[in-house]
Amino acid sequence: MGVSTWRMRLILFIVFLTAGVIYPWGLRGHRVTAHIAEKHLNDKARAAVASLLGGESLARVANEADHLRSDSHFQCAAAFHYASVDDGETYKSSVKSPKGDIVRALIYFEKILRSKDSSQAKKQMALKWLVHLIGDLHQPLHVGRSGDRGGNSTEVVWFGKKTNLHKVWDSEMINDQELSYTEFADFLDKGTAEHVTSLQNGSYADWADEAPVVRADIYTCHGKDGCCKNQNQKCRDNATGFSGDSDLVAKLEYAYVEKQRPLLERQLYRGGIRLAGVLNAIFTGAASPSEKLAADLFKDKKAPDTAASDCFDKAMEKR
Repeated sequence: MGVSTWRMRLILFIVFLTAGVIYPWGLRGHRVTAHIAEKHLNDKARAAVASLLGGESLARVANEADHLRSDSHFQCAAAFHYASVDDGETYKSSVKSPKGDIVRALIYFEKILRSKDSSQAKKQMALKWLVHLIGDLHQPLHVGRSGDRGGNSTEVVWFGKKTNLHKVWDSEMINDQELSYTEFADFLDKGTAEHVTSLQNGSYADWADEAPVVRADIYTCHGKDGCCKNQNQKCRDNATGFSGDSDLVAKLEYAYVEKQRPLLERQLYRGGIRLAGVLNAIFTGAASPSEKLAADLFKDKKAPDTAASDCFDKAMEKR
């Protein structure tokens, strides 16, 4: 076989392998959020992050928590990526899973990073998880309805392709921008200092509660995209709600993208700004809302919440 033929076959093989890859608030979205955060770190936080990550950027490690899904030691952490908050509830009033959730995991990872007793290896892993989960917290369907698993069970048609609503928000709309993560981050990062400070107020639970507020619109077809009885029928041209238990097929195309783009961009930006705020507070020793939040969440419990610590500590021991 000639060298040129071998190279061509190799190229075709690589194209075949990567053709179906989804860059999930997956790869690009998490990197956008992390890159924005890096631009807003104070000197102490920047130095601490560089020390923990060995000079790697936040964007570089922003997806490692997803990569650990294939690590058997971290299978117990699957519940850390989301919280179930049904309509009419807040995070605090919602039923808490014994397996943990994204808010409780963030409280735990922040506690590790603040502790003088945590090892360097444990702090490094906690930082990677915190970076990723603050990104997840700002994807509205990661704080979703329990009935359709945050949109995973709600089938939609995205530009003629069958998929689910969660995937549309995780990756499809972000990839539609056709920008690198640095270009997208720079495009979004235009807030004033006052706006940045205001966004960094609040706790993880407060930020989680932003998702149910915008949920109804996320589950709405817009304009000529339409909701249809099936994919081939004429669709309604008015705004129509849909859900996983509806007999309507949601066709999501340009009208949906244009309607939801401001929310998508807002959430990516907020995630980055808030990640920076959390890291700045941690590494300067500033007070955190997390301690009060943890106390409020479990003040009526006879035993402390150990879902995150039980999983993470055992996983770190076995790695």
